[in-house]
Amino acid sequence: MALPIIRKGDVFSLSLTNGIGFIQCVKEAPPKDSEIIRIISGVYDEKSDLDIDQIVLQKELFFSQLPLKYALRKKMIHFVGNFSVPKDSEAPKYYRDTHVIRSEFLGWHIVDSETLQHRLVAKLSPEEKKLSPWGMFSIPDIVERIESNWTPLEWE
Repeated sequence: MALPIIRKGDVFSLSLTNGIGFIQCVKEAPPKDSEIIRIISGVYDEKSDLDIDQIVLQKELFFSQLPLKYALRKKMIHFVGNFSVPKDSEAPKYYRDTHVIRSEFLGWHIVDSETLQHRLVAKLSPEEKKLSPWGMFSIPDIVERIESNWTPLEWE
């Protein structure tokens, strides 16, 4: 079975314990790679009339990588439609990750997503604290973060 085609702007819903949440593709990927998504804030009642145009305008909680093609094929997410990505919600260039050696936290890596270069910092600036985590979250992790309204500012 061929993988579905995912386009920039595609919005998907996912089931939460208390409603539904939404994610949007902000950067397409080759067939065996992961797309970049924005995790849209808010928990929504699937029984009410939802204005997806307004939901997509909500500020994202954070960005992540996710293999949308596989998640869609496995019915872990459901296609809603294609909507414009808000101008201030394009795929970011920089992310952050912890730098840990032998269980010892040594600082933060600021990761350039285009060159994959890492820059080590001991303490994050206020702007760096807003950077999304580098890497991929699973669907259950995304669900948990939407339900708790988690943002990178809480990650220290």
